[in-house]
Amino acid sequence: MAKISELSGEAREKRIAELKAKMQAQAKKAMAAHEAGESPAAAAPAPAKPKTPAPAAAPAEAPVAVAAPAATAEAEAAPAARPARPAAPAGGNGAAAPKAAPKPAPKPAPKPAPREEPAEVAASPQEMTRREFITYAWGATLGLLALEGGVVSFMFMYPRFRAGEFGGKFFLGPESSLPAPDAPPQPNTAGKFWMVTTQEGDPKALYMVCTHLGCLYKWEASNGRFECPCHGSKFTHDGFYIEGPAPRSLDSFEITIENGEVVVDTGSKILGAPSAESPARAAV
Repeated sequence: MAKISELSGEAREKRIAELKAKMQAQAKKAMAAHEAGESPAAAAPAPAKPKTPAPAAAPAEAPVAVAAPAATAEAEAAPAARPARPAAPAGGNGAAAPKAAPKPAPKPAPKPAPREEPAEVAASPQEMTRREFITYAWGATLGLLALEGGVVSFMFMYPRFRAGEFGGKFFLGPESSLPAPDAPPQPNTAGKFWMVTTQEGDPKALYMVCTHLGCLYKWEASNGRFECPCHGSKFTHDGFYIEGPAPRSLDSFEITIENGEVVVDTGSKILGAPSAESPARAAV
């Protein structure tokens, strides 16, 4: 057989291709036997392969390999080793699948936890400014003044009087203790009223203050009537208007009988009739 170095053209390329095919077949067999491992089915046919003509021709071609120059051997060995990589998926069993499996994608880095600074700021108490303190102080002061004013007004409008003082009740005793209709009025300085008995026999407590401008009138026994020293208003024994600038007859207090006793309530005032309606005025 001619040497590769003696061949030329297409014959040389064809010879090189045959050698490559043989070397690739041997590489595939070796890789299949290695991947099969302990499998008896893959190990059994391995020794039967040398019966093929390829191993028998190897000794005959030995002189060619020996006689070939070093450069030619390196050229033949280099191309023969490179195609061995793609042969693995063609002749390999299922065990080669994990090698070709893609690598798992790296897990994304965890996102940083949000900062808790706003929560700490919200939890911390806010300091009161000087303006806020002054505002709250003024508001509290005004509220206290309004409350005190309301309490004072209530006490002034609805006073609580004890019995025996002006504004309260006066117990005068039984009806027999009252003056007769023709007797002069009985003054009660503490209660500020004149106690009289009308011509009809009814008790009456006349308020001692004139209905004109609030002066204290007096009983004039010589004239048998009440007269105001301030502006000259005059009233009868029963308190009816006679003459003067007073706009109405004398005011009086409510009288009740409780357990047989005459009670004058100075907290309940009854206004006198207008001066134009006074029966004493018509008589003058």
